[in-house]
Amino acid sequence: MKKIFVFSVILMLLNTPFLLAEGNKTGFGNLSNDGQKPIEAVADKMIVDSDQSQAELTGNVEIIQGHMHLYADFVRVIYDDDQSDIRKLYAKQNVILISGEDRASADEADYDLDRGTVVLIGNASIVQDGNTARAQQAEINIDTGATTLSGRVRTILQPIDDAD
Repeated sequence: MKKIFVFSVILMLLNTPFLLAEGNKTGFGNLSNDGQKPIEAVADKMIVDSDQSQAELTGNVEIIQGHMHLYADFVRVIYDDDQSDIRKLYAKQNVILISGEDRASADEADYDLDRGTVVLIGNASIVQDGNTARAQQAEINIDTGATTLSGRVRTILQPIDDAD
């Protein structure tokens, strides 16, 4: 019985920073609030393929929408069929995603706007409210903040300051 209790406490602690984010309607940073804002893309090179409804940006890529900043060496942007809305962003090499005070990094990121998820692949790291989580893969629901971590998960939780 004691083992079950200890295991339950460990699971609760591992999920604490992300459960707190679930109560926050803005999810990871404020990505869910930025969806209707203009998108600015900066890169050393951009190739647009209208037939495939996609664009590839390479070299010092920065994509900005509202408070969201995505940095990477390569980003593929996939549009819907009439090329009016972005459906997906795939980034690789030196990927950093910053939204508000939250920060994530990974070897690759797959941002699916239709599903409302960001999947970080390879050396995934998420920092929220001073808490850090690292894993091989992390999937963030941008609306709820719910996060699923897999592959040798490690968390560092900061104590809550009761002085406030």
